[in-house]
Amino acid sequence: MGSYVTWSLEVLAFAIFILSAVVVPYARRKRDYWTSRGVPTAAGYRSFACTLPGIRLQDRSLSGHLNDAKAAGAAALGLHDAGRPTALACDIMVAAAAMSNDGFGEVETRGGHEMSLLPSAVDADAVTTVLPTMAMCVAELITSLEAVANRRLTIMPWVELKKCATTVVATCVYGQPLIDSRIKAFAEQCDKALSGGGGRPTVTDYFASYNLSSSNGKESSSDLKTILRSAATSSEKIDADVADKQVRLDMFEFVKGTIEQTAALVTGALYELACDKNIQNHLREHLDGVLSEHQKQITIDQLDRLPYLENVLKETLRKYPLASVVRRVTTKPYVVPGTGGRVTIEPDSLIVVPVHALHHDAEHFPEPDKFQPRRFPRQLSSAYMPHGSGPQSYIGKHFVELEAKIIIAMLVSRYEMLVDSSKPGTSPDPFDPRSFEGVRMTVTNRSGVRESTMCASLRKFHMSKEENAGDRKFLFF
Repeated sequence: MGSYVTWSLEVLAFAIFILSAVVVPYARRKRDYWTSRGVPTAAGYRSFACTLPGIRLQDRSLSGHLNDAKAAGAAALGLHDAGRPTALACDIMVAAAAMSNDGFGEVETRGGHEMSLLPSAVDADAVTTVLPTMAMCVAELITSLEAVANRRLTIMPWVELKKCATTVVATCVYGQPLIDSRIKAFAEQCDKALSGGGGRPTVTDYFASYNLSSSNGKESSSDLKTILRSAATSSEKIDADVADKQVRLDMFEFVKGTIEQTAALVTGALYELACDKNIQNHLREHLDGVLSEHQKQITIDQLDRLPYLENVLKETLRKYPLASVVRRVTTKPYVVPGTGGRVTIEPDSLIVVPVHALHHDAEHFPEPDKFQPRRFPRQLSSAYMPHGSGPQSYIGKHFVELEAKIIIAMLVSRYEMLVDSSKPGTSPDPFDPRSFEGVRMTVTNRSGVRESTMCASLRKFHMSKEENAGDRKFLFF
């Protein structure tokens, strides 16, 4: 028994020695990492617990940390994410620098990722070539909601919008309409990629055996593969031997990122319009001045004459940015501006850009919690970065925005969206993509809305006349 106690005490003493000789110095170095470099730290982030590998930095907490930085007048704030030193970009100049390629890279690859062709190849002009295909698929969505609108049923818009976005992407990628079975198979592959499957999905899920050559030997400029093939073969940076691989990779990244982004953006916009009938009615009046009644397709010329629609989209992206938080990693020392060279962020440090927090900062956007499309373009500032910014910004942003404009324009011009008070569902939450799936709203045919509104007005008019005219009757009802 005595030997057991002695052995236990020796083990305990050894553990205490290890703790004091190794763990405590490690904790101190972690705790003092940022202060020793002259970078202010957020309240509570000098404790040992915050430096542990298992403690992750919560995206929702970044607004509070941004306020701490503003109070301290700091351009960057020192934090830790899973034990790794992490700097919060609080100043717009720091955020813009982190979004660039000069000294910053993507987190997963530590700067070794080859830049995609898509940001330069699929620009706003290139996307307009696929607009007729988009319009055709959106017309099918509008038609499919006709029966729902006539019966004033409640739907979950995310479900319908995801189906539409899947059809649009598949059709634009393959350059031709697909039968339902191929669309279904394509959607299943997309869901597999989006779920991750326990690891990072690969391009082989989609396009390893996909024929990139032109169909029947005819060139077309209205599909994604042709746009990318042209960019790859004409680029001096892309060798002919790797062009095919690069096109497949870009197509995969485009498909993986576009479908749910579109569904989320349009769901957020429709939710805000359903919550504020004044804004919805103003947008509808705006649309009525450009679009013909019951028009099923829309042209780029018409979109150019709808500035209020553009404002609605920008305000949706401000309130629900598709990239609520952007993470980058330094690949070389970065000197924080405004510090006289005293503050340097070392290589292999994380940089976090709090996009959602910047979009909800009253300094840049007064009354940030309110949905106010009229704030644009007057309040548009460098703090607005819904897709990220710079060369590493979201690769399908022009495609998503154009598709969202078409869907919103066609839905609002034809139907009335109302929040279902009996089954309100959930509100969109930019930090929880699954929350968009729970949004519910009632879709009503505009003709029915106009008739019921007119009847209500006539009934009110009839009652007021009866009060003023005694027994005098009107034949409206």
